[in-house]
Formats: sequence, C-alpha cells, structure tokens
Amino acid sequence: MTWAIVAILLGILFLALEVFLPSGGLLMILSLFFVGAGVVLIFFTPESEGGGTTTGIITIVGLLVLMPVLGGVLFYYWPYTPMGKAVFLKEPTEEEASVVTEAQQAFEELHGQIGKTLTMHQPSGATELRGKRYDSTTEGVFVDAGQYVKVIAVNGSQLVVRMVNPNEFNDLPSDLNA
Repeated sequence: MTWAIVAILLGILFLALEVFLPSGGLLMILSLFFVGAGVVLIFFTPESEGGGTTTGIITIVGLLVLMPVLGGVLFYYWPYTPMGKAVFLKEPTEEEASVVTEAQQAFEELHGQIGKTLTMHQPSGATELRGKRYDSTTEGVFVDAGQYVKVIAVNGSQLVVRMVNPNEFNDLPSDLNA
C-alpha cells in the first residue's frame, strides 16, 4: 500500500511539473503512468493491508475529484511563473495604453471649433476649419453647403458637426463673420 501511495503522489508531482516545465508532454505521460500504477497497486493490495476493490474505487473517485481541482489551481498560478510570463502578454500600463498620436491630438483640438460646410451633408460631407478641409458627418441631419457648423465630437479622423444655433453667431471668429 505504501508503494501505491508513493506512486500516486509522484504522479501528482509530475502533473504539477508539467504545468510549469516545458517537457513536450513527457511529464504528463509519466504522471498518468504513475497515477495508474498506484491505483492498480491499491487494487492488488490485500484488504488486510488497506487495499482491495473498495479502497481502489474510493481512490479512483478521489482522484477524479482531486486532479481537476489541482489542475485548476495550477493553471490559475501558471501566468505568474517564468514560463507563463513568457507565454502570456503583460497588461500594458496606463501610460502605455493611453498613447495619443500627433494626428489624434490635432483632431481633438478641433473639438468645439466653428467652421463652414463645403459640401452638402447627407449626413456626411466636407467642412472647412482653420482654412483646411476635413471629412465630417452630422448627427443624421441634412445640412446644406455654406452653413456654419460646430464640431461636437471627433471619431478618429471623422469630425461630427452640428449646425450653429443663432445665439452662437455672436461667438463666431471675425474671419467667419464675413
């Protein structure tokens, strides 16, 4: 019975090592061999020494419960091991994740600016802002060419514009009032 328990524990150890060491499946095969050998030894050990059919069945049921739980725990900790760190990508820092290109920053600076539509927006078209032509779209409203619009959002390189309300005409830059 002692050899059976040693074989099963050795099989469990090989299973744990398989998760953490790259062996190409060799450790898994050894694990299955030792666990299987341990169970067979329990079945062939006389009942007077603690083995037998009943003990063997209890061992199999226990292993069917223990092995998936142990595997789950091992795989939970696997990303924190050197091998797991080599396999998984690390989570980017907040600074790395919030990279803003110069082009994106230039488009963001257009937010709130007032310009003039160059083409009819049905609902997309072209708008002139600061002397440059930009692709733009409305919120679903048709806007004629030559209308004053305000940039209300920036989606990538696409500007979202809205017609300027009459009370906003006082806020227009002098070069647009003409």
